[in-house]
Amino acid sequence: MAEVSNQNILVDEKSSGQTDLLSNSVIGIKNSFSGEFRADGLLRIDGDFKGTIRSSGTVLVGEKGRIIGDIYARYARIGGKVKGSVYCTEKVDILSTGKIIGNLWTRKIKAEEGMVFTGEAKILDKKEIDEIFHQNVINAPSISKEFEF
Repeated sequence: MAEVSNQNILVDEKSSGQTDLLSNSVIGIKNSFSGEFRADGLLRIDGDFKGTIRSSGTVLVGEKGRIIGDIYARYARIGGKVKGSVYCTEKVDILSTGKIIGNLWTRKIKAEEGMVFTGEAKILDKKEIDEIFHQNVINAPSISKEFEF
């Protein structure tokens, strides 16, 4: 994976020589979003989000970010507040400013001193977490066909 810094776009080079552009998204401070958010690149939340996040990439919750809902991602870094479940195929980092009220299912957890976690945490093997990810991200019904008009 290469990063094009001047455009802030991640490029995933496949073995076939094709490239896919991965877009980055931000919900900024004093902004809010409600619903289902699907992302293939980086999603940064510094504002308020209520709903479900389905990402094949990375979810960053900034110190001012607040989420009520579930996160499905490859990797999550929590510096703000999350009330809901977090499912990550690789790793979850909870920063010292992070607070999670809900369940946490992943392969690896890194928690800084001062963070708050209330809920159940499960360290799952790759097969178990991949199954959850495929069911809730890869195999989730697509809305793309609704935009073919």
